[in-house]
Amino acid sequence: MSDDPNKVWPTGLTIAESEELHKQIIDGTRIFGLIAVFAHILAYIYSPWLH
Repeated sequence: MSDDPNKVWPTGLTIAESEELHKQIIDGTRIFGLIAVFAHILAYIYSPWLH
């Protein structure tokens, strides 16, 4: 392992890189969640056995 003090073990990312990656993962999860909620709403509306 290198002795770079800016890298965090075990990923090898810097704090800034890990925060950027975390933000992208959270944004992707939110988008996925919104699509899933929309799909569930459509399934509820168009499924007669749920009414």
